[in-house]
Amino acid sequence: MDGGNAESKMETGCISTGIENFDFLECEIDDISLSQVCAEMENEFAVYEGFQDLTLSQTLEQYGHFDVALPLDPTEGENTREAMSDDDLCDTKRFGVAVSDQDLQTLIESKENANTKSNTKWAVNVFEKWRETRGDVPELHSKSMDYYLQRFIVEARKKDGSLYPPKSLYLIACGLLRYLRSNEVFDKNFLDEKNMDFVKFRKVMDAQMKTLLDQGLGCTVKQADPITLEDEETLWEKNVFGIDNGDQLQRTIFFYASKLFGLRGCDEHHDLRCEQFSIGTDGDGKWIQFVGRSTKTYKGGLGQMNVTNKNIKHHCQPGDRCIADYFSLYLDSLGNEGSFYRRPLPGSSESPIRYGNQVVGINKLKVFMKTICSLGGLKGNFTNHSGMRTCATQLYTSGIEEQEIMSRTGHRSIVGVRKYKRPSSEMLKSVSAVLDPPMKKVKSEAKIEPMLNDMPMDQSDLKVAAVGAPPPLASEPNNILDPRLPLRDIGNSVFQNCTFNFAK
Repeated sequence: MDGGNAESKMETGCISTGIENFDFLECEIDDISLSQVCAEMENEFAVYEGFQDLTLSQTLEQYGHFDVALPLDPTEGENTREAMSDDDLCDTKRFGVAVSDQDLQTLIESKENANTKSNTKWAVNVFEKWRETRGDVPELHSKSMDYYLQRFIVEARKKDGSLYPPKSLYLIACGLLRYLRSNEVFDKNFLDEKNMDFVKFRKVMDAQMKTLLDQGLGCTVKQADPITLEDEETLWEKNVFGIDNGDQLQRTIFFYASKLFGLRGCDEHHDLRCEQFSIGTDGDGKWIQFVGRSTKTYKGGLGQMNVTNKNIKHHCQPGDRCIADYFSLYLDSLGNEGSFYRRPLPGSSESPIRYGNQVVGINKLKVFMKTICSLGGLKGNFTNHSGMRTCATQLYTSGIEEQEIMSRTGHRSIVGVRKYKRPSSEMLKSVSAVLDPPMKKVKSEAKIEPMLNDMPMDQSDLKVAAVGAPPPLASEPNNILDPRLPLRDIGNSVFQNCTFNFAK
C-alpha cells in the first residue's frame, strides 16, 4: 500500500486512532501503521502494570492528583439523585449497600487467624492474672510498662506453678503486643530493637529465655511425624484406603489431598470446595488440578500482592491406585459442587458410595489423620500436619529441589519448608554407620586341632564338608575321618570355611 492510499483511507474513516474502530475485513493496514499501533498498546500496558505496583502516594506523585466531585452537602446528593434518569439509577444498583463502622470492624475481625486471636487472648489473660496477684500494678505508660514487664516476664508461671518454656514467653510477649496494636497503641513496641524505652525489658527477657534453656526447658519440640512409604502401604493392605464404601473413600481422599497438595491443619480442609478440583487427561495421562484459596501462609491482602495462590497440577500414575480415578469417583458422588467433606451415608448394592448434605464437623476433621493411622495400627505422633510433613519428607528424600517442594507445600521461605522435612530412617542409619567406631576384625582361620583333642574317642565318625575343597580320594570315598586314629596321623591341618557335622 502506498502513502496516498493510506492517507485517503485515513480521511474516509476506515482507520482511526481508536482500536475498537479497526475494520479488518474492509481496510488494509500497512506494516508501519500496525507496528505503531502495537507499540502504543504495549506502552499503555506497561504503564498499567507499573500503576499496579505503585502505592497511592507514588501514583499521585507520578500521575498527578485526581479531582473527584463529591457532594459535601447531603441534600445536594439527594437533589442530584432526583434529577437522575432511569438509566442512571440502574447503574447505581451495581454498588453495595452503605456499610457502618461496625460492619467494617466485623469484616476485619473475620479475616484474622483464629489461632492468632486465641494466642492474643491467652497472653492477655496470663498478664491480667499476674496483675491481680501482684495487686500493685497501676495503669501503664512507657516507663512503668518497661518496669513491670521486666518483672512479669520473670514471674510468669503456668496454672500448675511450673515455668514456661522460652518460646512460650516470647509468644506471650507477641500476644501482648498484638493486643496493644488492636487497641491502636502503636508507640509502645517493646520488641523493637530501635525502641530505646524498652531496652532493659528486652535484656531481661533474653536472659530469662537463656536461663530456662539451661534448665532444660524447651529443648525438645513435639512435632507431627511423617508417614513413610511402608506405613502407606500398610494402610492400603489393611483396607483403610479403598472404594468399598463412603468412609473408606473419604479417608483415601483426605490423606492424598494432604499429601499431594500440601494441605495442613483442619482449617484448610474445612474450607475446601469441590470447585477447587478438576480432573483431566493429556498426553502424559490423567491429572488432578487443585486451585487453592486463602491459607495460613497466603491471605491475599496488601502485604502479599506479589504472592500467588496454589495452582498445582498433579500427574497420576496409571493402575489400580490411580488417584485421579479416586478423586473423580468422590467428586461425582458429591455432585461436583459444594463442600468437599460431607457425612457418608449407608450405601446400597446399586450405590455403595453415598454422601449427604451435612458437612463433616470441625472436631472430626481435627483428628482425621490420627483416626486413619490408628485404623492402620501405625505408631507415632500423627496429626493433620503429618500430611504436609509426608509431602515434604518424601520429596526431600527423593532428591527434589527445594523450590519444587515449596510450590507444593506453599511455604514462602526455605527456612519454613526445612522445618517440615525429615530424613528417612535409611538416611539416619547411613549417617550413624559413618560415625560409628570401626568394627573389630574377626579372624577367618580356625585350627581343628584343639577341637579334636576334646573329642571323645568313642564317637563314630566326623563328617567334614569343605566348601571349595577338592574331591575326596578313592581311599576315602565318603571323606570320613576315623576319630580313633592317632592325632599325629591327622597332623596340624588348618581348615577354612568348613562345616562340621557330628553324628550321634
